[in-house]
Amino acid sequence: MLRKHGNRFKQKTFTPDEIAYCDGKANPAIHYAGRFAAKEAIKKCILSSEAIDQIDFTAIEILNASNGAPVVSPINNLSTTDVKVSISHESDYAIAMAILIL
Repeated sequence: MLRKHGNRFKQKTFTPDEIAYCDGKANPAIHYAGRFAAKEAIKKCILSSEAIDQIDFTAIEILNASNGAPVVSPINNLSTTDVKVSISHESDYAIAMAILIL
């Protein structure tokens, strides 16, 4: 997606802070892949809980705590702010899991 759509994909999927974080890494693509996987996992948690009926990727922001752990910023229109996410990546692969605590 990054090669094919570049900045257009970034702007539609990630927040400015996420773009700055990923672009600042030695291998930006794997960090974008991890963030994208996490956003997908979070979106599925939210939609399957029926807490809200739609959400854009840019409404979900994943930043990092001082220790490097991924942290989900508060999401507008979502009554809970307790969303946990784990991101892993190795070589060309990235995975993520998310839990929404209601």
